[in-house]
Amino acid sequence: MLELTKVKKNIEFNDRFKSILEVLKSIAVSQFHMLERKLNIFEPFDHLLQDFFDSIDTNQINHPLLQGGNYAKAVIAVTSDQGLLGGLNMRVVSAALSLLRPSRDYLVIIGEQGKVYARQGKTPFTTFPGVHDYERHKQALSLRNYLFEKINQKKFMSVQVVYPHAISLVNQKIEQATLLPLPRDSAASASDIDLSQAILESSLVHMLEFLAYLRVGSRLEDIFGISRVAEMAARYMRLEESTQKIQEMNRKLKLQYFRLRHAVIDQSMRELFSARMLYAEDAF
Repeated sequence: MLELTKVKKNIEFNDRFKSILEVLKSIAVSQFHMLERKLNIFEPFDHLLQDFFDSIDTNQINHPLLQGGNYAKAVIAVTSDQGLLGGLNMRVVSAALSLLRPSRDYLVIIGEQGKVYARQGKTPFTTFPGVHDYERHKQALSLRNYLFEKINQKKFMSVQVVYPHAISLVNQKIEQATLLPLPRDSAASASDIDLSQAILESSLVHMLEFLAYLRVGSRLEDIFGISRVAEMAARYMRLEESTQKIQEMNRKLKLQYFRLRHAVIDQSMRELFSARMLYAEDAF
């Protein structure tokens, strides 16, 4: 009887827990769609940058921000401050670690969860707080300033970012983006702008450095937004998996409960029948 009561309490607990998960799933879906609607990728900036490169002969500019060369690079892993992401943070950090050259490149971790996985790899890293929706622009500029401080110190000249991207609510993948060196002009593209006869107040090198500075900040803000959308999608999927597991557990518990209940009823009937038989014998 005690075991029957325990099974029944487990079923009731799982039902209540499943209700909580359903609420959390609804919140994750709402946040996913809200962040997706607010996400504005500033693609025109890359087109303007391409127009600038198309209007000049970049082959005459010998600059590390264009060539990259044999310099060290920084690899940024964008993770979250919270769990319930079904291993998404681990996949981001693993992809970032695979891009590093030992004892040469720099690892930058965004988010508390990434720190946990990065420590397991025993690779030195610099950390920044996880992305928050209302501070995304400020955080992107803060990271951009850190990167260019190190670039000015010749610590590295290449910057790559590894981040999660939600293809849909139920499908996320890990993507990589190269922020530096800047892309050179493309032979397939053409621009109506011609700077050959223009009077430039700044040198092409200074203009190039400033455009790189602007582009990195813009791309980081876009990537931070994309990562937050993917975080909500991964959280929903993790909660859905937990809901399915609880449903399966409850299905098995209910079968166990009915078997135990049937055994208790059967035993009670046997005891009642035996008692009646003894009473009938005593009557005679």
